[in-house]
Amino acid sequence: MMLPEDVLEKYHRTAKTASKVRDEMKNMTREGMPIFQICETAEGMIRKMGGKPAFPCNVSVNNVAAHYTSLPDDEKVISQGSLVKIDIGVHVDGFIADTAVTICFNAEDEDIVNAAEEALETAIKVIEPRLLTSRLGF
Repeated sequence: MMLPEDVLEKYHRTAKTASKVRDEMKNMTREGMPIFQICETAEGMIRKMGGKPAFPCNVSVNNVAAHYTSLPDDEKVISQGSLVKIDIGVHVDGFIADTAVTICFNAEDEDIVNAAEEALETAIKVIEPRLLTSRLGF
C-alpha cells in the first residue's frame, strides 16, 4: 500500500525536523546545563522549524530510565560524568516522528552507548517493507 504523496511529504518533513533537532541537542548539551533549558531549547527549535512538539521533551539522567520532563521551576542540571538521554517528538499536522539521543560524559559508560548505537544500526539494516515489528526483535 502506497501512502499519498502529501502524507509522505509530511512524514519526511517531520522526520527531518526531528533528526536536525536531535543532532543539535547532542552537540549543544553540556555538563552543568539546566535540564529545563535543554527542554525549552529542543521544543523551541521544533517550533522554529515549523513543527510542534508531539510530547514534552524528556531528559533522563543516569538512573532515570525514561520520561523525565523538567518543569519551569526545576533546578536540576546535568551533573559531571552523567549519562543523558534526550527524547523528542515532533508532529506536523499530526504526523509524528519520535527520536532520542544518548550523550555520555563518562568514558566508563561509552560501551553502553556504543552497544545501543550498534543495535540500532543492525535493526535499520534488516527493516524492509511489510516486516512485522514483532519479528524485528528476534
